[in-house]
Amino acid sequence: MTVLLAFPSAALASTGYKLVPVEKSPFSEAKSDWKFRSGARIGYVYAHNSHKPDPKTGEESPLESPHMFSVGFEMQQTMTGGDWLDVLLIEGVSLTGLDQSVAAPSARFLLGFEINNNLQLAVGPNLSAHDPSGEGNHLHLIAAIGASVDAGKFNLPLHVAFMPDKNKYSVFALTTGVNW
Repeated sequence: MTVLLAFPSAALASTGYKLVPVEKSPFSEAKSDWKFRSGARIGYVYAHNSHKPDPKTGEESPLESPHMFSVGFEMQQTMTGGDWLDVLLIEGVSLTGLDQSVAAPSARFLLGFEINNNLQLAVGPNLSAHDPSGEGNHLHLIAAIGASVDAGKFNLPLHVAFMPDKNKYSVFALTTGVNW
């Protein structure tokens, strides 16, 4: 067993090599093309047929209505691509159904574009803990469109999203919030 991993500077000194301090790293002044925004989200979710009993087992749904409130947190990164088009990455988590005493968590990762620092288009996977069909379909495609409007020191996102489902349990969401 050696001590090289625990004390690398001592190991280098014992071999005769000297550590030379670097005054300035060439990476310390490198400007990043990425812009970061993050913030809270609230919204309305319509989950088609999710309030109906399971057609296979007859088990009652914990939901009283397909209309639900959602709350969450989202992070956005944009990479400058030119005058009008930027690459957009969105990561988010949300909790839906609290208005009906149900907790249905989900997480998503979207890739897309931001046009003129405002219009956003993105698609990606959405992972949900709840599958109303009872078939274990927890992973779905999500497509979103929206705008992100500057409002002084913060940013106001407005998004519409759609998640298709092969068992006719599609989801529509309308969200807003604040980024800082």
